[in-house]
Amino acid sequence: MRTSVFATAEIPSGESYHTLARTTRSRWWTTPLTLLVFAVLLSVLWMGMALAITIVSVIGGSGLTPESVSVGAIATLAFGLASTALLIPIVFFLVRVVQWRRFGSLMSVEGRLRWPWLGRCLVLAVGPVALCLLLSWALSDTLVAGTAPEAVSSVAVSGTGMFLGALLVIVLVVPFQAAAEEMTLRGMVMQLMGSLVPKDSTGATARVLRSPWPGILAAGTLFACLYAAGHPGNVWTTAALVVLGMAMAWLTWRTGGLEAAIGLHLVNSLVQYSLVVYDGRIDEIGTGAVVGAGLPAGAGTPFGLLLTVLQVGLFALVVVASANRRGVRRVSP
Repeated sequence: MRTSVFATAEIPSGESYHTLARTTRSRWWTTPLTLLVFAVLLSVLWMGMALAITIVSVIGGSGLTPESVSVGAIATLAFGLASTALLIPIVFFLVRVVQWRRFGSLMSVEGRLRWPWLGRCLVLAVGPVALCLLLSWALSDTLVAGTAPEAVSSVAVSGTGMFLGALLVIVLVVPFQAAAEEMTLRGMVMQLMGSLVPKDSTGATARVLRSPWPGILAAGTLFACLYAAGHPGNVWTTAALVVLGMAMAWLTWRTGGLEAAIGLHLVNSLVQYSLVVYDGRIDEIGTGAVVGAGLPAGAGTPFGLLLTVLQVGLFALVVVASANRRGVRRVSP
């Protein structure tokens, strides 16, 4: 029976998550070609989104009435979040066309997104996120600015209509935005690192690169490094991003898929964005003040860093315990 040369490579058997890109079709030039194509597609995406945001801002926000300003702000929010969500088709193209493997191999060792496990991770994320949110409200009057409950009353300045419109955008787009970031950072980056060394390579360097830790380090710190380059003064936010990124990268390897990282990222982002919009600070979303990386409320201070450590630590404990009880697969069949 004849097989098409364009057929996807099979998922390698008995492999951990970080090595799933090391298929029979992977070559030495696969990783640099993936990075080159990603850079080109990302540049096109940024230019297109910048043009779209400019057009919407001119049309929707150029009027003198408050309604036109609100429409422009909501549209800018939608385009800003969508620009990250559009990483999903880019990553899909890279995995399926450039690397010639199944897109499901990016999601988990089972070659698909494990929906029941994702739902479980979302439920498990609610407790740590709620606990840290309550702690930030209870203790942040003098430690964290802008997260106390009394600041929320400023929503009256923006109006209920704008809040509901922005909240609708957040609920509809943030799940894709959170998933896109995890597919790119904890998924593609980690698996690219794991594919650098062929299976038959020996030696100390090969053993180190074949271990999960280079991929965990790269996937966990890349976004923090990019953020630090653009915001060198926000050291506490950078530190929180490192803690969050390393923990989510380790959980991705430990549970054999992206579900845990997507779960915490999604719950945190929904809470953070909703509070920011309710507080009338919609323009801060996507800036250095409000980072859409799934950090808990109050990030940017030593107290916020402590909250991040507490939150990801509790989440990692309950996720690992639940994964052990449910027999979540860590290696490919």
